[in-house]
Amino acid sequence: MSVELIDSRIINNFIEDEEAFTAALQCRYAELDSDHDGVLCYAEILKEFQSLRILDTDFGSDFDHDKDGVVSLKEYMAETKEMMMAIANEIGFMPIQMVLEKDSLLMKAVEREHS
Repeated sequence: MSVELIDSRIINNFIEDEEAFTAALQCRYAELDSDHDGVLCYAEILKEFQSLRILDTDFGSDFDHDKDGVVSLKEYMAETKEMMMAIANEIGFMPIQMVLEKDSLLMKAVEREHS
């Protein structure tokens, strides 16, 4: 973990860099897919909710768009993009200090900005 300055511009630039954003999401999805079956089950997506500090109220109904009981890569990418955009909107243009986990998507956005 480290303390970083972040603002909406950093997050939005990361989202708009489709290559970097897609690669980061695919990597995170693969990390979460512990049984390597190509989809995320309840236990696997629960790890993501906990790392994002989201309360799991209904097995990630926002993530499971087709309600088939698992989260596909396409569903994960669409919902994660929406969450990142919401975070950017909440942060706004004034930089704030945040404690970020080493491999989090927000840290990847900061690292992209500094590279």
